[in-house]
Amino acid sequence: MSIDLKYWIDSLTIPRPELGGLSVCPYAKGIEYEIVETDGSDIDPPPWDFELIIYKLPDEYSDFEVISIATEYSKIYPTMVFLPDPKNRETFINGVNTNNGKFNLILCQYRDNLEKARMRLKNTNYYSFWDSKYLNEILSS
Repeated sequence: MSIDLKYWIDSLTIPRPELGGLSVCPYAKGIEYEIVETDGSDIDPPPWDFELIIYKLPDEYSDFEVISIATEYSKIYPTMVFLPDPKNRETFINGVNTNNGKFNLILCQYRDNLEKARMRLKNTNYYSFWDSKYLNEILSS
């Protein structure tokens, strides 16, 4: 695994004062994940014992291509969530950069696990830091 990718994953779990002391991904610390390099044509998430698959797509893909692949697989596998993270797309929560900025990624999780985490976060002030457009995009996935 690239040291840059590991650094980004680790950075998502650091508590941030800009987020009320929460991290970008409050439940990501210590989760088990796998990184799979793919061109996007063979994504077939099997049952797994870890919480996240990070699909690393080719660097030359555009933001549109990464988002389109994630959208298509979300339709094929409705029990999964495919969150696109194109390398050139700037995304922020209250000024905190959430994008990795170097790789075209799609993060894949079981929908029910993610929904449970989202419900717990609704009982905090976490979502108050989000821009409404970005929040709607993420929560509607």
